[in-house]
Amino acid sequence: MVDRWADVISSEFSKVEDTIMDALSSDNKELDEMCKYVISSGGKRVRPAVCILSYLACGGKDTSVPISVGAGFEILHTASLVHDDIDDNGEIRRGRKTLHKQYSLTKALVAGDYMLVRGYRCLGRLPDEPMDLIIRAAGMMVESEFIQKDFEHNLDVTVDDYLEIITGKTAMLIVASAVTGAYLATENTDWIEAINEYSTKIGLAFQMVDDILDVIGTSNTGKKIGIDISEGKPTLPTIFAMQHPEFGQEVRDIYSRVPTDEDVKRALELIRLTGAIDQCYSRADEVVQEGIDALSVLPDSEYKQSLIGLAKYIVRRNR
Repeated sequence: MVDRWADVISSEFSKVEDTIMDALSSDNKELDEMCKYVISSGGKRVRPAVCILSYLACGGKDTSVPISVGAGFEILHTASLVHDDIDDNGEIRRGRKTLHKQYSLTKALVAGDYMLVRGYRCLGRLPDEPMDLIIRAAGMMVESEFIQKDFEHNLDVTVDDYLEIITGKTAMLIVASAVTGAYLATENTDWIEAINEYSTKIGLAFQMVDDILDVIGTSNTGKKIGIDISEGKPTLPTIFAMQHPEFGQEVRDIYSRVPTDEDVKRALELIRLTGAIDQCYSRADEVVQEGIDALSVLPDSEYKQSLIGLAKYIVRRNR
């Protein structure tokens, strides 16, 4: 089973949840309630998973520090989603109203800032190298969101542009999570580099599948489909569809303007007709396999196998 990775670290996952709740507790009743509202809405917990599994796969034993660090990464990620939802004026996240819709925009913004501070606190006194990586990843995440704005409704966007955006926007925080776990366990540079390559690839695939689900998702995704199209975001399905010899021009016409609801509906139909979804899955499969191959230098263990299972889960999830 590709989801066995979660069972292998189930006890650690439970401690991650406790750590997150403790870290976000506040004497201010409403702030405490807002943080718990966001965290309790679910999430795949990929970042703490790769941190803990990478640590164990590289020979780590005592998981107390990776648990705290993994919790910190999950809080940072969740804080970024709060801010993303405000920026996009999103209404639904993980099947619930977004924080700024449930409460207020100004308080959600402050709650997101609070979560960022508490997330960094969980990271504690890490060695210089992983701390530098975390700071770089956070910077790239913000810069990539900014660059993405330049490519909204932009017909000149390429696959390379897209890959650059999602490397910073999504992959780098996953990389920082995994590599920090590896650094805490070993000084073997070959193993650390393997984890770096693996996590980069699964991070890219994760965003590719997110973009696919915006086209073909169901209620399981916890949000409306077609949001990326309505906002003119550059995604892999749209880029591939715009290259189609028969339907590409119509997709380009819709992408270049602020679309109506009918435009979004038509674009979703066209993207499916072009075969772009199959192209995206093929690219995601290819990227994930490259990540799995990178793990060949690690000694075999249930934790290495769990990293492989996690990679396979990422491309076959439906939410």
